[in-house]
Amino acid sequence: MKIINFGGATAVVEHNGKRILFDPWLDDGIFHGSWFHFPPTVLGVNDIGHVDYVYISHIHEDHCSAGTLRHINKDAEVLLMNRTPNLVQNYLKNNNLNFKKIHLISPRSPLEIEPGLIIDMVEPNPEDEMTKLIDSSIVIKWNGFTIYNANDCQPHANGIEYIQDNYGKLDLALLPYSGGSGYPSCYTNLSEEEKIAEKERIIQIRIKSFIDVVTELNPKNVLPFADAWCVGGSRSNLNKFVAHSSCRGIVEEPFNGANLDTNLLLLNVGQEYNFDINEKVPNESYIYYSDKDRDDYIESKLNDVKYDHERFAFEPSVPLSRLTKYARSRQWEAQKRKNFFPEFNFYLDTTDTNERFQINTATEDIIETSTSSNLNEPYLQISAPRDLLIMLLIGHVSWNIADAAFFLDYNRVPNVYDPDIYALLNFLRA
Repeated sequence: MKIINFGGATAVVEHNGKRILFDPWLDDGIFHGSWFHFPPTVLGVNDIGHVDYVYISHIHEDHCSAGTLRHINKDAEVLLMNRTPNLVQNYLKNNNLNFKKIHLISPRSPLEIEPGLIIDMVEPNPEDEMTKLIDSSIVIKWNGFTIYNANDCQPHANGIEYIQDNYGKLDLALLPYSGGSGYPSCYTNLSEEEKIAEKERIIQIRIKSFIDVVTELNPKNVLPFADAWCVGGSRSNLNKFVAHSSCRGIVEEPFNGANLDTNLLLLNVGQEYNFDINEKVPNESYIYYSDKDRDDYIESKLNDVKYDHERFAFEPSVPLSRLTKYARSRQWEAQKRKNFFPEFNFYLDTTDTNERFQINTATEDIIETSTSSNLNEPYLQISAPRDLLIMLLIGHVSWNIADAAFFLDYNRVPNVYDPDIYALLNFLRA
């Protein structure tokens, strides 16, 4: 049994000549031209080789990139968590990615897909409105060797209890140690000093969460996983505020300080760990990267990157007000289904044409005004170029991805995160 690290959340588990690929992303410039591997990948799509199964945890491109999936052998079988709607299944269909078979596996319903290979899914935290819409995690029991891959799906108490009760001591856990979002990088209500303080606070919270989950699960081996990226292009200056580390090695010191009975695996891109001999192949030391290394890499390779919305312009006649009205109608229907009518304001501002649209989520109405008008609390003010706002309203770019890509500037008053509000924003599309 061995695992090969391709970077980010992409890896291959290999056993007895069979191979399972996790969350394929090896082509740079995802998220409409914004995201690139860091540490930089030394592997490309042609280095994956033949695989028998592909597990895709969720729809985000750093886990499910069409540019990578197109290069995977089509006789592979896909492993997905069964849910409605199934965004990944729809994505594969819409991109004509026709693999041999798709296994839809319901949470906590183990399925033996071939002799000795059992696949189980664990649902995301039901109390997290954003992750429960899209995410999943997987348990693989393969001839007695048990792997839990949480990818971006933060383990929760009930899920951990299920794993312990049904699988005992794990041989390998792939666990999140960080994350990615536009907070605090893109929040103009914070000063630079406040952004740095928030960045450090969130990083420490996530490292503590990683240590806590390792302590609770007590696996034989743990690999800090996913979250290896940077933003290029005109918004790359915001990387200095992003609340994730440039290196998985950030967990090493607190991990060692916790005196855990678990082996910490830190693998370079392209390196594998062979569990039969308990050794890295090639047997090389882990390479540590700093934020300065990241910034130097961006300066040398990524500063001139163009985002999709910077490559063209819509005609001024495109009716932004009508698109906003159509999008608000769809969002209002979602609110009615959820019976969710908070007293909250979204403000959509164009940075180049000084237009403003106010949406009070307690009513169906939209108020069209100028960017000099007053803002009513509580609110989330979102600023973007007009062309990008059009792409958001027609659904070509999702609000969630625009956030991860650092495309949007926010002003949030009060500065309190409400996952229900951010989930609601994603329904604002025509």
